[in-house]
Amino acid sequence: MNREKIERGVRLLLEGLELDLSDRNLVGTPRRVARMYAEFFSPKKNNFATFPETHSNMIILRGHEIVGVCPHHLLPVRMRVYIAYIPNKRVLGLSKLARCIEGHLTRPVLQETLTDDIAQDLQLRLDPKGVGCVVVGMHGCMRDRGVHTSGDVVTSSMTGVFFTNSPTRDEFLRLIGRI
Repeated sequence: MNREKIERGVRLLLEGLELDLSDRNLVGTPRRVARMYAEFFSPKKNNFATFPETHSNMIILRGHEIVGVCPHHLLPVRMRVYIAYIPNKRVLGLSKLARCIEGHLTRPVLQETLTDDIAQDLQLRLDPKGVGCVVVGMHGCMRDRGVHTSGDVVTSSMTGVFFTNSPTRDEFLRLIGRI
């Protein structure tokens, strides 16, 4: 990540808004914004530690809160992620579910893409019987401009038994409070 380019870009943006860059409240803004984006988009480490286990029922992480950035307006998207899988001989360390989610926030990303990427990542890494992922997002670009709605956007991605078996999918949605 090139922080100097980000700082130059923020300076240009502030100049384009005809703001006084010598204003004491704006002097450090380009540096702070560059640091913020570096924090938002820094890759999160995850070793995806798994353990042999005969557990064959659903494992769910409910309502993990994250903040992403919309690629269309570069505004924040506050999201709650609900993810579940049914193990197939191995279970993932519990904290690794949250780390998997956060590992997909290394760039501005559409909520729809994020939802699919999380589900597919777990499916490929764990080879579980199935994965269910629901993301509920409050979009800054919809809340603070345009339609000015306080509504949230819900996306889902299902693989394996979550896709093919309605009772499994319904159990997941009921346990996360979505039905």
